[in-house]
Amino acid sequence: MVTAQSRIPDSVRIALPEGFESMPLPAGTAEQGARILGRFAIGDPPVSLALGVGVAPLPAMPLPAVAIASSLVVPYRRRHPAAQVGVAMLANGPALVALHAGEYRLPPQLTGAREELLLPRIKAEVQVPDGKRLVVISVTGAGPDGWPAVLAEATRLAGSVAIGQ
Repeated sequence: MVTAQSRIPDSVRIALPEGFESMPLPAGTAEQGARILGRFAIGDPPVSLALGVGVAPLPAMPLPAVAIASSLVVPYRRRHPAAQVGVAMLANGPALVALHAGEYRLPPQLTGAREELLLPRIKAEVQVPDGKRLVVISVTGAGPDGWPAVLAEATRLAGSVAIGQ
């Protein structure tokens, strides 16, 4: 495992998977909290996954961590009504966990094809609050067959988050 800290605050650590290939962040996303973007493969046969990690400040909330995680559920459901959303207890504390199934459309200009390319995708997002920050981990894979790997890896990555002072 690789511990990432080049783009995230010193107080936040995450154990990246073996074979993780970092990609440059798109312009303007670092200012919005994006810290890590890349891809990797897991399993046999290998499943190709994409990873995004962001860190955002939380307004001061003098609440227990489980209450903070729970308070994230309703706003998340408003933004993503088709997602399955709930609070899960990870080794490092409570977290919001969301699972989305859908599609990603690539315009012909990007692919060189005559028509839009439709890619099925599944995404698991885990938001780990510590009272001061929110660490958002997004793992995406292609197609419905990859959903167990997407969910397992998102959960493993979220459980590896260590937040210090």
